[in-house]
Amino acid sequence: MTRYSYRTPGTALWWSNVAEWCACAHRLDQRRSSGKRNCDLETHGGCMPLAMIAIEDDLEAIEAAIWLLTRGPAYLIRPQRGSRADHPTTPIIVALNNRAAILKREADNMPRGANWTAVHGPN
Repeated sequence: MTRYSYRTPGTALWWSNVAEWCACAHRLDQRRSSGKRNCDLETHGGCMPLAMIAIEDDLEAIEAAIWLLTRGPAYLIRPQRGSRADHPTTPIIVALNNRAAILKREADNMPRGANWTAVHGPN
C-alpha cells in the first residue's frame, strides 16, 4: 500500500501514520500556551485522513489516538455531548474504533460470521 505524507495546516508538522500523528499532537501540546497553539490543536484533531486509518496496522497507535481525541489535551478533544454530531473529530473517532475492533478480531483469530462480512466486507 502506498503511504502518503500529510501536514497539519498552518504548521510545519508532517506525518504518514497514526503513530506519527500522535507524536505531532504531543509536540503541539508542548508548545507555549497561546491562541495559535489552541487553533493548531483544533486543526490537528480534525485533519486525520480516514484513508490513513483504514490501512493502519498498529493497534497501540490507534488506541493512543483514541485516547488523545477523547481524553487528551484541551482543544484537541471532541466537544461535550450535544455538540459532537458535526464536529470533525466524530468520524475520525468512529473510524479509529472500527479499525481497532478489526485489528483485535484478527489478533484473536475469531472466525468471520455472516454479519461481520455483511458489515465490513470480505477483507
